[in-house]
Formats: sequence, structure tokens, C-alpha cells
Amino acid sequence: MVLITLTIKWLGHACFLITTMAGSNVVIDPFGPHLGYKTPGVKADVAFVSHGHFDHNAVDVLKGDPKVIVSGKGSDRGTIKIGDDRIRYKSVPTFHDSSGGRQRGANTIWVIEADGVRICHLGDLGHILTASQVKAIGRVDVLMVPVGGVYTIDGAQAKEVVRQLNPGYVIPMHYKTPALSINLKTADQFLKGYKDVEHADKLQVSKASLPKETTVVVLKY
Repeated sequence: MVLITLTIKWLGHACFLITTMAGSNVVIDPFGPHLGYKTPGVKADVAFVSHGHFDHNAVDVLKGDPKVIVSGKGSDRGTIKIGDDRIRYKSVPTFHDSSGGRQRGANTIWVIEADGVRICHLGDLGHILTASQVKAIGRVDVLMVPVGGVYTIDGAQAKEVVRQLNPGYVIPMHYKTPALSINLKTADQFLKGYKDVEHADKLQVSKASLPKETTVVVLKY
């Protein structure tokens, strides 16, 4: 089935399902049980993993036989062909903490382009981006940013990263909800000050429909 827009669904925590216009499924950071959310046992053609923690790398819960993309050292890039789809990706190495990875190790930012839309998933980013990292990321149409603090940047720091990248859409992730079993902060600090925050079951987006100003969308899990 050919869709008229690319569709993004939040499956909880830092996990997203991206469905292209041609129907290919891309999953980012699938999690295992014990988080409180329903395990994301969706069919995937491709799965991206930001780092090796259980709440981000549980590719075994996915259905189908997805191609799993895990970053090595340095920057990785490539193109995945699925039928008529050409999904381009690149990684930007960062850290899971503000001390160069000495506390929680490395983290990978994934920049994924499908149907002309550039999606940036920050993983468990633990620090404000450097100028070189911002340049490496490039244009961002949809940004998935952690806002819950404790193990990542918090709401105030997330706002600064949003300013650095100036995306079209921003989707907060990795924050405390009634379902989540681990201790994070809520999204309230991040959302405070943003006008006209949208709430939706999914984000439907195309290159032609991108907003002129940054728009925050809170997705339901």
C-alpha cells in the first residue's frame, strides 16, 4: 500500500516506528520487557540502535527479519534498498553523559532520510552538541529528543539542543509517563514555554508539509 505521507509512531521510551510512503517499516531503539510499556513487537524491515543498553537494543522483540544497524566507531553511513524505497542513514558519535562517556559510555545519533524527510534520533544524548556535531547532523526535519534527565539531557538542555538544530518538528522522548517503570523526569520542564504544542497518535509528514517554524508534537504511546 502506498501512503501519501511518511508516518511516525511513538512506541514508548525512545522507540519509534517510521513507515515510509511505500510501506517500509523502520524501527529505532526497540526496548525489552520490564519498562512498563507494551513491548514493541512490530514488523520491521530495518532497525537502528543508538547504544547497547537493554531499553534501546532489544531487536529480538521485533517481527520479521530486519536489517540491524548498529554504529561502530566513528561515523557510519549508507543506503538501504527495500523495494522502491531508498533509506539513507548516517551516524554521529556522541556520549551518554557529560564526561566524555566515562560514566555511561558512547551514544549514537542517527540521521535517517526517507521520502525526502530527514529524521534525527538523538538516542540517549548526555550533553549539549558541539559545533562539529551540529554540522555533521545537518538539516533536521523531524527531531526526536530525550527530555527526562537522570540518564540523558534534561528539559532545559533539550531546549538548547532544539535551538542548535532548528528542526521542523520536535518529538520529546525518554521521559516519565504513568506507564514507565524507571525513574525519569516528566516532559513538563521541556514543554514549558512552547506555544501551541500538538498532541497526536502519530505524526504524518512529507517534505512539502513541513512547518516554517519549529513545532513540538507530543505523541501518544
